[in-house]
Amino acid sequence: MSVLFYTIAAALTSYGVAPEKAHAAESDTAGTEYTKIDRYMQSAMEKLDIPGAALGIVHKDGPLYIKGYGTADSKNSQITPQTPFIIGSMSKSFTAMAVMQLVDSGKIELNAPVQRYLPEFRVADEKASEAMTVRSLLNQTSGIPTIAGLKLPAPELKLELYPAAQLRTKLSEPAGSLFQYSNANYNVLGALVQAVSGQPYGEYMKSHIFEPLGMKNTAASYVEAVKLGLSDGHQSLFGWMITTSPKERPADIPSGYIKASAEDMTRYLIAQMNGGAFAGKQVVSTQSIALMQGEQGVLIEDDRYYGMGWMKRGNSISHDGGVENFQSNMLIDGDIGIVILLNKNDAFVFGAEVMTEGVRAIMDGQEPSLEELPTASGGSWAMRIIGLLIILFVIRSIYVAAAWNKVFKYTHISITLQAVSIGLFHLIIPVFILFVLPTLLQTPWQLMFAMIPGISQLVYMASITLLAFGTAKLMLLFKSISLKKV
Repeated sequence: MSVLFYTIAAALTSYGVAPEKAHAAESDTAGTEYTKIDRYMQSAMEKLDIPGAALGIVHKDGPLYIKGYGTADSKNSQITPQTPFIIGSMSKSFTAMAVMQLVDSGKIELNAPVQRYLPEFRVADEKASEAMTVRSLLNQTSGIPTIAGLKLPAPELKLELYPAAQLRTKLSEPAGSLFQYSNANYNVLGALVQAVSGQPYGEYMKSHIFEPLGMKNTAASYVEAVKLGLSDGHQSLFGWMITTSPKERPADIPSGYIKASAEDMTRYLIAQMNGGAFAGKQVVSTQSIALMQGEQGVLIEDDRYYGMGWMKRGNSISHDGGVENFQSNMLIDGDIGIVILLNKNDAFVFGAEVMTEGVRAIMDGQEPSLEELPTASGGSWAMRIIGLLIILFVIRSIYVAAAWNKVFKYTHISITLQAVSIGLFHLIIPVFILFVLPTLLQTPWQLMFAMIPGISQLVYMASITLLAFGTAKLMLLFKSISLKKV
């Protein structure tokens, strides 16, 4: 890696230097490296069909490079370092920081039962509810399954009501035993912050984290973020990019819906890289930062560990984020931190993590290959073809059912073949898709509708249609057999 990156960083000991001033201090060599990064970002965005992105690169002593790319909305407003994005599951480390601040102040004990602070918190197993600790929520070892956190809360469900709403949640593992990533853990923690601090979650985050870190373009609430210039979010509908605006779900904010700009995220990374200190302020204790970043973390697999809102592998920690229409990734690797924010999400083309690795490679003097990036065009055509085939199959099924008496010949062979066809294509496959597939994927239909618009609704409605017409055809078959006595 170029020494010039460190030279620039060392000059920025207080993070009061604007990005423009930082750029003015660059040498031609550093400028060349930034040019390579710009070229890579723009090429990756084109390949992934991403309208807007923001990048932040920091050293522990200050910012190295912060830049916006592309557009934020239909008016072609330019993305800037100050443009807020929804950061997805990167929100979890913010919620963890809030909890650890309350631990530092003696208001929360990590090994205390959650019910000490949230008496209304319940899962289906009453004894497990009593035994579940704050630490188990932070480490994702509560036993609450992944799928429980993927059930989208209703927009009208307030955060303070979320813990009691888990009454029907069945644990898939004993509390405190194994790592299971679940948004539900961090939504409960958000309610915990609210209850213990006596402040609404968003207000606490603003006064205790965002403002101390100088994060002027960061907010918990959607309304406030829009006032700050929140970028539009985009999704792929059969390969065509569309702007979407899902309703905000307050109960989901602690696990995935904080909104922040790239510039603000660099401030957050610097605090993480300095043991919780930023611009002379100790926002959270060094010990708490160590726990968050994976000290005493739980094993995920192989050499990957989970701390509290961070994944740890070797000397690096990272976390990605993805909601309906935004995706993101942040990485701290040694003395370098990188964050990438994208204003589009495609369930089949997740590129933020690969782009982060590409930027890191350039900083190490390597040439990342764009071939490593997934391609948006291939998946787009696949979705269109699959969608067309589903529509044609449903139309054919409707036509066959409508013309049953005219086209069907009553022989033993034809009756047997028709019964097998109805059983397979109109009963077994639709039932599997509607009821078994969501469990296997640990993804409720509600989430599929939100994350994969178009194709999910089409598959769902096609399955219901096939099931209905299959039932009708089966009834016609039995009726015809009884009347014609084949």
